[in-house]
Amino acid sequence: MKRWITCLLIGLIMFMSGIYLSTLLSTTWIIIGVLLGVLGGILMGSSTYFLPKLQKK
Repeated sequence: MKRWITCLLIGLIMFMSGIYLSTLLSTTWIIIGVLLGVLGGILMGSSTYFLPKLQKK
């Protein structure tokens, strides 16, 4: 699998699990969920760095 697809999928899983964990009513789970969501979003955003560059023919 290409590097950008891997980063995107791992970031998406982290982001979605962060959203799920932040719905739990304990303060600790909210903090962990927010951190996972932020790190997942950063990973998804940084995966655009590895996107293939368009080359003109």
